[in-house]
Amino acid sequence: MTKETRAPRFSIHTLGCKVNQYDSERIRTRLLQRGFESLGEDDNSSPDVIVVNTCSVTSESDRKGRQLIRKMIRRHPEARVMVTGCYAERKPLEIGSIEGVDEIVAIQDQDAWAARLAEELGWGCADQSHLWTPGAGIEIFQEHTRAFIKIQDGCDLKCTFCSIPASRGVARSRPVDEILDEARDMIDRGYPELVLCGICIGHYGRGLDFGLPDLILRLNALPGVKRIRVSSLEPQDVDDELLRVMADSEAACPHLHLPIQSGSNRILRRMKRPYKIESFFETIEKARRMLPDFEVSTDIMVGFPDETEDDFEQTLQAVRISRFNKVHSFPFSVRDEAPAARMTNHLPPELIKSRRIELDRVARETADVVKSSYIGRTLRVLCETRDEDRVTGYTENYLRAEFPANESVQRGGEVTVRVESVDKGRLIARPV
Repeated sequence: MTKETRAPRFSIHTLGCKVNQYDSERIRTRLLQRGFESLGEDDNSSPDVIVVNTCSVTSESDRKGRQLIRKMIRRHPEARVMVTGCYAERKPLEIGSIEGVDEIVAIQDQDAWAARLAEELGWGCADQSHLWTPGAGIEIFQEHTRAFIKIQDGCDLKCTFCSIPASRGVARSRPVDEILDEARDMIDRGYPELVLCGICIGHYGRGLDFGLPDLILRLNALPGVKRIRVSSLEPQDVDDELLRVMADSEAACPHLHLPIQSGSNRILRRMKRPYKIESFFETIEKARRMLPDFEVSTDIMVGFPDETEDDFEQTLQAVRISRFNKVHSFPFSVRDEAPAARMTNHLPPELIKSRRIELDRVARETADVVKSSYIGRTLRVLCETRDEDRVTGYTENYLRAEFPANESVQRGGEVTVRVESVDKGRLIARPV
């Protein structure tokens, strides 16, 4: 193919978790390094290449993936469509049957695909070696004030409902020097918050005599670091050492996302989750003693096979006891590769839906009580969005806040505010 006279344009559309968001930004960087032009998701220009990065945590995620792929093909029939991510990893034949999908790329081949695409289009430098080195990180997060840093991929857990090990593989850790180099680059580029992400980040460094607490200490020592946020952790991976490091670190945010999945020990055993709900309560109470203003959010699955009304009531009680500031609820979804698909006593969809509605109600009520306890308090907010009148952002302990804009408030800056009320799950505040 002859060399293009203008830079090929591409757009990336991402579904799912922070790891997928990180992978998309890494693909974006690889293409930018080769001279491609990036279009925003809402840009009306016609892209030459479309990347759809899929999620497959539930059947609803699969449905959204198919819907997005078809939408992109209809909107841009001349574009080259590449699909990647967990759904493409799990069901490549299913994705490949969608008319208009040009190629499916394995997660591990994303970097190599960018190089191959540039070569096929006859675009970019003949010698790319000076632009980046294998294993290098990313350079910029489009439209983000927080920079995700992927420290780990894969999972060795055997949860009976989950297909992630089938799509992401075994747990493996990223070299610490590579993480630190990327973190320095993000700090130099002005990102005020670093978010450590992965599939099972509590397993970071296993077998290397260097774990997540050690990594936080190293990151905390970097000049210019402002915030370090630990993303989703398995409850059993929160130990005294991690909490001590977070308490001693000036930059570590006093918030953790700990997916409990259920408040019933019987269901947790069926899920093969390696903890009891009582130990979870002990962990978060210890965290609240050690970390001022510590907050915790969670994931809860509704309608796991054989979940009784009593099991569900125990989950509601766990929400009240734990005082989550946010609950992400989702229905049980059959994953062909997961053992739960072969269990008996699957619940009817109508029952799962009604239980989820009730869970969401209790979760909102509980979260509003948590947030109302901050009325009259002063908190630091990282400004993420701004219009003419209002600014929204997150506190260090991951409470969403909204306050009036003024000339001194800039996106990406931190502002001290006083909380005046709570409305629709947000802290309503005023700068002080």
